[in-house]
Parts: sequence; C-alpha cells; structure tokens
Amino acid sequence: MPDQIALATGDQINPGEIRFSEAALVPLSAGTYRLSAQQEVVLQHEDETPTYLAKEEFVIDGPRFSLAPTDVQMVMPPSSQAGDWENWMPNIVLRRRIIPWIRTIDGSSRSPGTVSTPWIGLLVVTDTELGGAAGAIQAPSPVITGTVADLLNTGDESIAGPQLSNISADEQKAPLLYLDLDAQLFQGVAPTLDDLMFLAHVRDVNTDNKEILGLDEDGSFSVVVGNRTIQTSGTDDVVNYCFLVSLEGHQDHLPGNVIPKGVETFRFASLAWWKVQALPARGDFIEIMQDLPKLGGDDLIGMPHAPIAGSDNNSKEAAAGLGMGYAPLTYRMRAGENATAWYRGPISAVPTKDDGLGAFQYSDLAIRYDPKTALFDLSQAAAWQIGLLLGLSDSTFARQLFDWRRAVHASIRKTVNLNALVDALPPTAAHLKTAHGAGPASEGQRLAHLAATTALSSAVAGTAGNQRPTAGLPKRVRREERATGAAVGAGYTAQTAGPDSLDSLLDQLFGPLDAVE
Repeated sequence: MPDQIALATGDQINPGEIRFSEAALVPLSAGTYRLSAQQEVVLQHEDETPTYLAKEEFVIDGPRFSLAPTDVQMVMPPSSQAGDWENWMPNIVLRRRIIPWIRTIDGSSRSPGTVSTPWIGLLVVTDTELGGAAGAIQAPSPVITGTVADLLNTGDESIAGPQLSNISADEQKAPLLYLDLDAQLFQGVAPTLDDLMFLAHVRDVNTDNKEILGLDEDGSFSVVVGNRTIQTSGTDDVVNYCFLVSLEGHQDHLPGNVIPKGVETFRFASLAWWKVQALPARGDFIEIMQDLPKLGGDDLIGMPHAPIAGSDNNSKEAAAGLGMGYAPLTYRMRAGENATAWYRGPISAVPTKDDGLGAFQYSDLAIRYDPKTALFDLSQAAAWQIGLLLGLSDSTFARQLFDWRRAVHASIRKTVNLNALVDALPPTAAHLKTAHGAGPASEGQRLAHLAATTALSSAVAGTAGNQRPTAGLPKRVRREERATGAAVGAGYTAQTAGPDSLDSLLDQLFGPLDAVE
C-alpha cells in the first residue's frame, strides 16, 4: 500500500490532512525598535509653528539562547532509542511556527514580505567524532552549563563564539547550555548558508482525534530537519548526537568560509539535544529479502520446532502443517472438551486462495475442520475475533458502527410498516407499489410513502363523495392554493379558516408534504 499523504487543498484542514509551507512570515523580527512621532501645530497670527516630537523604544522578544521545554513538540528518531535508523533524516518539531524565522542569522533587518534564512540548525555528529567519553553508556552530557557571557567571551583565542552585538549586561547573566565543536568537524557536517533555507518549514495539521496535549484544533508547527542522515555501521552500534544550535552570529563560520586563523573550536548556544543508538545496518529491502533463505527461509514464519523424523501419515501431516507456517495449539471447545487445533497468522509460507465461504456473522462460522486428521483450523476464526475486538476498542469506529446499524434497522422497520399499510389500503396504492417494483431501500421507502399517502387521500375523498377513486394519482393540493368554496366531495366544501384536517392527518402519519413531492 503506498504511503500517501493527504494534502489540504483549501483554507480548511480536514482531519487526516496536512499542509506544508516554506516558512512563516514574521511581521517584525525580534529586536529593539524605535517608534517616532512628529506633530506641527499651525497657529493663527503666529509666525512660528511649534513642533512636537515623541520617541518610544520597544522590544520584540523571542527565543535566542535557549528554548522552553514546552517549545519542543517531538524529535525523530526518538531520544535514547536504539533502532535501525539507517537513512533517517533527524528532525525536531517545535510548537511555535515562527521560531526558525523570529530573528535573522546575521542580525540584519528583514525586508517586509521576504523570507529570512533560519537562524537555527540541526547538527548530527557521532560519539567517535565528538571524542572523549561520548560513546560510554553513561556518557556525560556533551553540553556545558554557563551564561551568555561565557558564550560570547570564551577567554580562549582558539575558541570562537558568535559575533553578536547589543547584548545588555542583564542578558549576559542569563543561563544557557553551550556546545564546543571542533572547527573542522563543524564545517564538515554543518549545512551551508544556502542549505539552511531548505531545512526548515511550517507544518499545519488538523489535531482532531489526537491526544489533546494542549494543542489547538488546527495545529501549526515549525520543523527543523538535519542535513545529515543518522550514521550507521555494518558491524557495530553507533551513537549519534543531534544538536539544535543557534547559528546567529556564526554565518561567517559556515561551510564555504575560511576558518579564522588560530581558531580550533566554535562555541554554540545549544537549544536542544538528544542522542540515539543506531544498530548495525541491515541493508535495503532487496538485500533483506535476498538474505531470508540464509536466515531460515519459510521456517522464519512458523514456530521453531525439532525435526520430524517419522514417516507415518501423522508425521507427514504434522510436517506439512508446520511447513506452511501453522502452529499446533490447545483448543478448548464451548462444550468443555479439549482438542488440538492449527493456527497461523496472516503471513503464509504458501499461496492461498479465498474459500468463498465468508462473510461470517460470528467467529465460530469461520472454524474449519479436517475429517482426515480430526483437527480444527482456527486461523480465520481468530482473525475474525481479533478484528472485532480491534474495531470495538476504537470508540469512534464503534460509535459509527452502532449508528449505522440503528439507521439500517430503522429504515427496515419503516419500509415494512409502510408496505403493510399499503397492502391494507385500496387498490390504487397496491397498483402503484407493483408498478414501480422493489428498487433501492431509500427509493422503496419513498414509493411506499407516496403510495400510502395517495391511497389514503383517495380513500378519504371517495368516502366523502361515496365514489370510487378514479384512475391515476390524485394530487394533494395545498390548502392555501384551493379556491374558496371549491367542492371537495359531495356535500363537502373547503373551510376558509382553521387547520386542514386531512393535511394534518397525512403530515402526522407520513411527514410534511414537501418530503414526498
């Protein structure tokens, strides 16, 4: 089954749909702004015009040296998990859609309506590349606790921090986590300035039928993707570290630039980090499938068992069943007796075909019995029961199934009652029912409704005039459309005021007139 993504095409995002956007346009990037106002007052009979000036500074704040724990929605691959992560592109999902574009990487002002280069990046390095004790099971944290002042003023000429300006004394005292990376290693694994534009995007999803987690109905997230896949080895486990770092002030240190003379290490503000353990690579799908015969072939599907050495019929039947992936299980019948039965999962070691005996109303109908071996096959019955339990465990599916059953039963009852009424009414209704045939359920209900209405109208009108209904379908006429004093039947005339008793009766029995016309 193809792994398709339902993309939202309109303004509304329906459940199960997703929308990707290149970036989130921020009206104003984070920084300090000055609002100026000037007013001139023109006075009569005065030579001078007074001018009044007002200036006010304001700050648009945003994440810079750290992220709040609530800003991170999820990371992939999952933190501290061991698995086959070969060819995985690590990524981190942030709850606020504007974080990657809240500020510019070089501190410059962004032109309105333009997309700036993201100021954060996701780096992937292995424990070997980090060196030291990074590969140990209880490895110490690779990031260091410090302050903004430690980030900016490293105190070592061989360690270069970001080139930032206008950092106040209070900001320099703020705590943070920072990461020191070898300059050569950084330029070998980091994205280029042009690549950063393609490594962040906005993802909008509908969060209906998902865990609440404090999310709005239409969830909007920003996603930062690493430019390097998880590193694996053909023989050994590899520990990969993923670092979300601030690249603000490091634009001149990205790949393609010359490392400043005497600089051996770059220091970054670490916004988030996690590590994963990549198990030895097993190859792609084709390689795995080609290796199945070496690993056991068909025996991989069945239960492990000792070789069957006997040559009698029972041994042959047992060997055949085990070879097809079946497993012998104890089967307790409803009567209390114990027997041996075959069972296998949905994966079969041999070709299968539909026996044409389904669908089943309950699981026992799917039980198979082989009179030659006196063994039951419970595979389909178990699959039926498991499917039932899975369906009922889904509250949404169970509710929809219940509503569907109730609607079908109500529809059947209505059709039966209307048909019974038609059969009890004069020949006009029976003739109409026979002429149109059975047809779909909804159409049959409509015809039965129309037949009953017509027959009852004819019966009432015929009784009033002591006449048999004429051939054809008598037409119901709205009371307000009838002429005043027009004859309805012998000795009867339409009333000019008050409710029409016939229409009220028909509407009460069969619904409003508009529903059948």
